[in-house]
Amino acid sequence: MARPKWDVYFMRMAYLAASRASCDRKHVGAIIVSPDHRSVATGYNGAAAGMPSCDEVGHQMADNHCVRTLHAESNAIDYAGRSAQGCTLYVTVTPCWDCAKRIVNAGIHRVVYDEHYESRYGKSQDVPDYLRQAGVEVLQMPPGMMKQFVEMLKVVDEQLKDDTCCLASRWPGSLHSIDCASNHAHARAGETEH
Repeated sequence: MARPKWDVYFMRMAYLAASRASCDRKHVGAIIVSPDHRSVATGYNGAAAGMPSCDEVGHQMADNHCVRTLHAESNAIDYAGRSAQGCTLYVTVTPCWDCAKRIVNAGIHRVVYDEHYESRYGKSQDVPDYLRQAGVEVLQMPPGMMKQFVEMLKVVDEQLKDDTCCLASRWPGSLHSIDCASNHAHARAGETEH
């Protein structure tokens, strides 16, 4: 396996964070990374802490946008606090205007994003220039560079969704692996559906 460049490595991590998103309109992930290439914080789009998510209660729409969720960048910045200063933010899509302002205020020096995404206000194409005017270096990943990785994640997620219970069987002796084995035995006997 080839050793990935830092931008590719951390963008992959941002896509992994996106897999935790709880708003199915768009799964977005972000990771804040220190200048010495250490993870400071991750974030994904989802409901505020302790509040029901879109996955649980549905979307709360306003002007064709879900307002129930916090954006991935915002969640990462909230978690990082002042530790975000001088860092790089990797995010799977173009930051929105609100997140761009938070990026500037957090003192993030560099933003790397993958795909363009038109968020609210209809001016997302202007966000990179806004960030640059504030002294933030902005880089978009080359088109298609992350496509194979994202497709692979989808395949793995589908396999895990279908085989979640069986993952525990890799840790013999755990209570869940015992339950899993029992469920499989019942399923083979036709007693229950697994």
